[in-house]
Order: sequence, then structure tokens, then C-alpha cells
Amino acid sequence: MSKKGTEQMVLIYYGKDTALKEKINTVLDRMHVNYIELGQNDLSKKLKDLVQKEEHALDLEGNSQIFMYFYDEKVDTITKIDNALKEEGIFVRHKAVTTPTNLEWTLQELISHIEAEASYFQKREKLRSLVSNPDLVKVSQDPKYRNLMSMCYELLEENDVPEKMLDTAIALIEHYPEA
Repeated sequence: MSKKGTEQMVLIYYGKDTALKEKINTVLDRMHVNYIELGQNDLSKKLKDLVQKEEHALDLEGNSQIFMYFYDEKVDTITKIDNALKEEGIFVRHKAVTTPTNLEWTLQELISHIEAEASYFQKREKLRSLVSNPDLVKVSQDPKYRNLMSMCYELLEENDVPEKMLDTAIALIEHYPEA
């Protein structure tokens, strides 16, 4: 149900997940959601142009994971779409909503940004897990380990921690005392 000129829609880039195309289309059609399928030839196009796209992409397969861009969709609609996809066993990790800034980006720029952001938050979560589940024997007996865990906990309290610093903290904990 690809339609041009509608106010609300979903742009779908299947990437290497083209096998999910029919299931996703079925869910979106059932929910009466307008959508446009994007392919490799759309990666260099700006999102503001892609929301006006008329034809279906012929070259759907790509290298990234599936990505969905919600153009002017309401939050409750996005939640309903996400829940309906999850009920079908489809988990779309990379998503974005319309902003004045990202409308000027190319599809590739936005996908790269979202993937980098997801990687960053996965690392923060991994560090949080490591700090939340320390080796209790080491905590009670090794002051250096206790200090390391404390510093890593404090690191998580900060905003905008460089990703390299997260990598270092994770490595220090995972390879302690060798690191």
C-alpha cells in the first residue's frame, strides 16, 4: 500500500532482511498504514525526497539491518505498529522518527547514525550489566577491583561518554586483572 502525498507513512529499508518483506507488508496493510519500500538506489537520497517517492524500489536487498522511518506518525501509532510486528516475531531495532534535521539527511546518513547510536547504547548497557553484577569475592578482597567497579559506575552516571571510553572500561572489567 505505497501511496504518495499522504501525511503519515512509514519508509522501509529492508537491507539484508528482505525475507521479512511479505510479513511486514501484511502487518502494515492490515493496520492500513501507508508505506514506501526503499532500496539500495535510495541510500544517497534525502529523506525529504524519499517521502514523496512514487515507485517501489526494485533493488531492495542491502547490507544493513532492517530500518523503519516514521514520517509524521503519531507515537501511539508507532507503538501499535511496533507491537503488531513483534507479535509476528519481527523485531525492528533500527527506527527513527521525523525531525527537521534528519529530513535533510540521506537515507544512508540516517541509517549510519542510528546504527552508531544503537552500538553506543548497547555498550553502555553492557557496562551497566558488568557493574551491576560484579565478582563479589573480588569486590570484598581486592581494592583495585573495587575501585575499578566504582569508577565504571561513575562513568555511567555521566552523559556523552565517548564510545572509546566505554570500550576501555568494558575491557578492563572483562580482562581484570590482566588488563
